[in-house]
Amino acid sequence: MKADVLRRGGAAAHVAGSQVALAASNYVLLAIAARHLDPAGFAAVSAYYLLINTVGRGLFAAVELETTRAVAAGAHGMRDALRHTGVLLVGALVLLGLAAPLLTGGAATVVLLAVGAVTMAASYLIRGPLAGKQRYGRYAATFWIEAAAGLAGAVVLTVVDERTTAVWIAVLALSPVVAPLVMGARWRPGTSGRQRGDTADVERPECHPADTGGAPVRPVLWSAALLLASQGVWNLAPVLATARLADAATLAAGFTTVAVVVRAPVLLFPTIQAMLLPRLAGGARTPRPLVAAVAAAGLVWIALATVAVPFVAALVFATTTPPPSWVVAVLALSIALGTVAQIAQAQLVAARRPHAAALAWLGGLVALLAVGLAAAPPVAAATIGQLAAAGIVLGALVIAGRKP
Repeated sequence: MKADVLRRGGAAAHVAGSQVALAASNYVLLAIAARHLDPAGFAAVSAYYLLINTVGRGLFAAVELETTRAVAAGAHGMRDALRHTGVLLVGALVLLGLAAPLLTGGAATVVLLAVGAVTMAASYLIRGPLAGKQRYGRYAATFWIEAAAGLAGAVVLTVVDERTTAVWIAVLALSPVVAPLVMGARWRPGTSGRQRGDTADVERPECHPADTGGAPVRPVLWSAALLLASQGVWNLAPVLATARLADAATLAAGFTTVAVVVRAPVLLFPTIQAMLLPRLAGGARTPRPLVAAVAAAGLVWIALATVAVPFVAALVFATTTPPPSWVVAVLALSIALGTVAQIAQAQLVAARRPHAAALAWLGGLVALLAVGLAAAPPVAAATIGQLAAAGIVLGALVIAGRKP
């Protein structure tokens, strides 16, 4: 029993470490691009990164979650996973086509948006079965491989002194597909982890029932809407500002770097929800001390970010024109509100009301787009838009949580 607990703990640490590594590798790639490209080029690369993460990871992570549940329940799940991925891929291509005018970089960038959607779909398609069968070593490896591919590409472009923006974007677009190619050559669904010597995996008996053969797509769509809208709230403000500052690339790059650094706590949001869900699903209420601790941490983050984030942006991304301090403070405040919103969201998800959470985030996203695209000046509009979105989401989640 003790050995099994240790193995599970090691697998959890392995998975968490791999996801942190992927996020860190993307930040490192952006930092290298900031020092290697001109401000306009960096603004285009960072806007692509934020947009493809919003649509790509936001949509296809929902397929991974649903496939994980299906496989863990004893069904193979791949038929439904392929069907759901196909539906969401069409949706992703439509959304990216609508968002293409927000990107600079010409036709090549638009093509790479479509390529990025396909590669992300492939990467999340293989993760669901691995997680469902508790093959966490292989699951974590997909993130490690993607992280390594992105870093390797950035290093190569630096060595050859490549200064074409589209080529740097291509690294972000193609790195997700490396893991499916590598794992597809080494892994077959019917081969056990012990036969492959995969000691990081937690084994479970192989299941061979027939596919579910028609699992409803509605739960996947609600989950995708929730993930897509929440990603959009935290990612799209810099994209909107960059699109409206095409003639002021240095200003756009400064705002983007600060916004990317300020959003770092967003990476912890899935962990907060994962820790709360088991307790809330069992009927317990949200711990008041946790809410107080999260609120206090948010206040600390606002103070810390206002002072430290411009310094970090200059040190890591070579930013020469950071936005005013009030912009940093407002962005940090929106992140603090979003952290509290994660607690309210966990309550709704535990109560099997993901549609209510999705509608709250969609409302916030609409507010961000409306303010960020229509108000002036662009940086202030994007900043206020993100704060308005976070406030709307938090309020809507709290109200929904009070309803029976």
